[in-house]
Amino acid sequence: MGVFATAIFDVRNMGKVGHGDTGRAPVSIAQTTNLVNAASHSTYAPLKSSANVLLNGVDDAGRLIGVTNAASKVTGIASKAVNPLLCVASGMRVMKDDDPYAALIEEGCAMSAMFAGEKLFKHLVANPLAQKEVKTSTELAAKIVSKVDDFSKGLTGKKKIAANILADIALVGVSIFSFDMGKKLGKTLSHRNNEEKATQVQTQGLDYKS
Repeated sequence: MGVFATAIFDVRNMGKVGHGDTGRAPVSIAQTTNLVNAASHSTYAPLKSSANVLLNGVDDAGRLIGVTNAASKVTGIASKAVNPLLCVASGMRVMKDDDPYAALIEEGCAMSAMFAGEKLFKHLVANPLAQKEVKTSTELAAKIVSKVDDFSKGLTGKKKIAANILADIALVGVSIFSFDMGKKLGKTLSHRNNEEKATQVQTQGLDYKS
C-alpha cells in the first residue's frame, strides 16, 4: 500500500478510536508503523529522509537490547498485522452490540466486502496492464505509468507523486465504498434495517421540545 493510502487509513483509524471504537487502537499503531515504512520508500526526498531517521532510531534502540535489524522486524510484523487486527476490532464491536447476532452478520458482510473490494480493484485494474495482481497501490501506479507511453515520456517527480496519490485515493475509495455496501447488505440480512425504519416511522411528527 502506498504512503498516501496508508496515511488516510491511519487518520481514519485514529478518528474511530477517538469516537469510541477502542478496538481500532492496535490497528492505528500498526498503520502508523506502516506509514513510516511506506514513507521510507517514498519518491519525495524530505518524507523519505524523515522516515529513515525514525527507522534508524529503531535499529539503534534494538541494538542496545541485542536485537539486529529491529526496524525491518517491526515493520514486517505491522504489515501483516493490520487485517487480522481489523478483524479483532470488528469482533469487539460485535460483542459490545446490543444484538450480537445481528452485529455479527453486519460486520461479517462489511469486512468481507471490504477485503474483496480491495483485492478485486487491484486485480481488475492491474491485471490488464501487468498480467498479474500488484501488491501495493504504489506498484499499481508505476505499472500504469509504464504502460502508457505518452504519459510516461518526460514524467516529472511531481507527476509521479500525483500518480501515486490518485492510485492511493482510488484504493481508499474502493475500500470505504465496499465496506459501506457490505454493511448495508448486512443490515438487510439481519433485518435491522426494518427495525430502524419502523422506529423512524413511529417517531415521525413527535415534538420532542414539548
